[in-house]
Formats: sequence, C-alpha cells, structure tokens
Amino acid sequence: MGTKKESTVPNPVDAPSAKLQLPVEVIGADLYGQQFFERTRTQTIHRDGVSILLVNTLAPDSEVILRNPETNEEALAFVVGQSREDDTGHVYGLAYLHPPADPWHMQFPAAHAARMVQLECKGCHSVRTLALSSIEVEIFEATRELTHPCKNCDASRTWGETSRNAIVKEPGKSAAQNPNLRSVVSPIEERRKNKRMAMKKVACIRFSGVEVVVACEDISKEGFRFTSHKEYPEGTRVEASVPYTKSSTNIFCMSSVVYCHKMPDGQFRHGVNYTRTRGSIGWDP
Repeated sequence: MGTKKESTVPNPVDAPSAKLQLPVEVIGADLYGQQFFERTRTQTIHRDGVSILLVNTLAPDSEVILRNPETNEEALAFVVGQSREDDTGHVYGLAYLHPPADPWHMQFPAAHAARMVQLECKGCHSVRTLALSSIEVEIFEATRELTHPCKNCDASRTWGETSRNAIVKEPGKSAAQNPNLRSVVSPIEERRKNKRMAMKKVACIRFSGVEVVVACEDISKEGFRFTSHKEYPEGTRVEASVPYTKSSTNIFCMSSVVYCHKMPDGQFRHGVNYTRTRGSIGWDP
C-alpha cells in the first residue's frame, strides 16, 4: 500500500446517499476467477457501501478491495446485487464488509430507520421481512429483487417483491412446520456473520455415485465455490467433502448448486450451499 495523502474530496453530504462520481480502484477476482485491477468511478456513495461501474463481471457474493486513489485508503466490500448492465459495463452495489469503513471520509446525516420489505423466495415461495440498508434499497428499487439465503431451500435464492404477509411462528412448532416464518433481518448483516474465507482447498463432489475431485475456494460454514470441467446446473443436489484428502476418511454432506457459469477455458464455476443433512452416504435423488 502506498503512503496516505490528504483527500481533496468535499466531505459533508446532506442525504443518506450521494450521487458522486469519484475515482476508485477495484482489486479482486472476476466471475471466471481471474484477478483484475480496474480504475473506475463511483456512481453513488452510501453510509454502508457504494455503487460502481465495472467492465469486469463479478460473481454473486464475491469480495473486492476498494481503494481511494487520492489517499490510498482501502475498504473490503462484497456484491449485494447488480442494478444495470449496458455497453459501458455493469453497475454493482457493494456493501462494506467492516463498517464503518469509509475511504472517502464522507459525513452523512444521522441514519434513518431501515426500510422494511416483504420478499418471497422464488424457490420455495416462503416469505420474509427484510430490513434493507441504503445500498440494498438502491439495488432493490432498480430490480425489485435481491439475492438472499433461504433457510427452507438451504441455499441463496432470488427473492422478489410480494404482497403476501410473513406468518408469525406458532408456539410449539418448529421452523420446519412454519415455512413462512416471519423474521426481520438484514441481508448484509447475515453476510458479514458468514464471511467467506479466501482459500484454496481440494474438494470432492459426489453425484449419482460418481466422485470428482475439484479445486474449491471462498469456503464458509454455509458453502463454497469450485471449478470443474463437468457442468452441474443450478439446483443440482450433490454430496460434497471439503476439505478432501485422498485415501483417507472423508465426510460428505448434502449440498445444492446455487449458480453455474461457463468460463472462457471451457470449465464451469459453481457456487454451492450446504443443506441440513450431513454425513450421508451415496446419492439421494
């Protein structure tokens, strides 16, 4: 990292977010796992994140480093969504992983109450009440959707706006008996609690009785990413062992592929979430 310099950006703003095109340097890995460094400009700046225009394509939930080139100050951020795409690139909403990160030293007014929205999972159709931050509101207002973990699906799913009400849990009933369990939660806070670890490990994917050893990365207690020459479409149920050691005792757990993208070299990058059932043996269709 270079020497810090005094910022020339005017600090005070009179709104929870500001449409400011400020220079920013972005360091990370793109959708295909290739490291990149890109100079671009912010589109909006929020108390809890920014939106930026990038030529590079980012994977859902991936992390990048944001650097203010005027001061060399950095902040770690992760993708909360994409608001638009055109010939100039992709506009992503990025939330700071460790607030109150603020490479531009913006002075925002007092925080307002979080916006509450009712969203329905497009997989199992359960309904949740989510408390959105300002950067999440920007993405939601542009797309009317957000990506968020679903406890019923045991995977990250697309959630859309709904007029249905979440059901309050009845005493004596488990979460499984209350599929539309009401919960007020911030997607960003859940993401921060389950921060993925950037590490390279070997995993074994078992599908229909066939085991394939793959390279994985970004491991967390909820899942991981891996690349493979074999394609596992979104929604595929597999068994996974992470980490995996050949000729040793390995534990497999049921998992679900939440996204699959083809890379330029012909391989496929997959995002995987673990399900509740662990230690199962063999293929369970």
